[in-house]
Amino acid sequence: MMTQMQFRPWIMTVGIGVVAALFLAGCATPYGGAMVSENPVTVAPPPPMPVQQTQADDMSLWSENVGFGDLFSDPKARRAGDVITIKVAESSSASNSADTSTDRESSLSAGISELFGVKTNTLQNLSVSGEIESGFEGSGSTSRSGRLDAYITARVVEVLPNRNLKIIGSREIMVNNEKQIMTIYGVVRPRDISEDNIVLSNFVADARIAYSGAGIVDDRQRPGWIANALNTVWPF
Repeated sequence: MMTQMQFRPWIMTVGIGVVAALFLAGCATPYGGAMVSENPVTVAPPPPMPVQQTQADDMSLWSENVGFGDLFSDPKARRAGDVITIKVAESSSASNSADTSTDRESSLSAGISELFGVKTNTLQNLSVSGEIESGFEGSGSTSRSGRLDAYITARVVEVLPNRNLKIIGSREIMVNNEKQIMTIYGVVRPRDISEDNIVLSNFVADARIAYSGAGIVDDRQRPGWIANALNTVWPF
């Protein structure tokens, strides 16, 4: 009996230490997320484009396959596989507010002057009156703003029947084991492409622009799994 009593404090101490270690580990984010893979961003590659061998006419020396032909060709992207530069200049701002105020008041009074021949002086205390008043006030507001400025070069993956260009591009920058990733997807009209083969992101239809990161800084911006669990079940 004495042996069991002597071991109980030791077991309780070890148990408390294990629980404390698990709690502290849950409050911290895992360091493994900061190890950034060297593989680039996974973006669907464009389909292989067959090489079209063009031949000059019998009465012409012109051929697009000639190396110096680019000196006289349009530098704008127009075929699948061409590259195009997108100038991302996105700025958004939104705000919304609402105020509500309601008020309602009702009153009711009733009395009995005569009942089955009984006079009023006998029934003077038999009266009913009431008053109801209700009100509600509420207000709320929300606002949000964001800005993104960058350049990214994408590839033309498909030329649509109306000659619009479907583009996909990605850009990955690694600084001190902190990876910054930017991707873009959308459709561009040839008329919106400048002479320098640049198009503004405002003219990209069905645009999907994403700018994210992975590394130590990104991990430290998220709470640990125990903190997330407590926030989920905590009712207050």
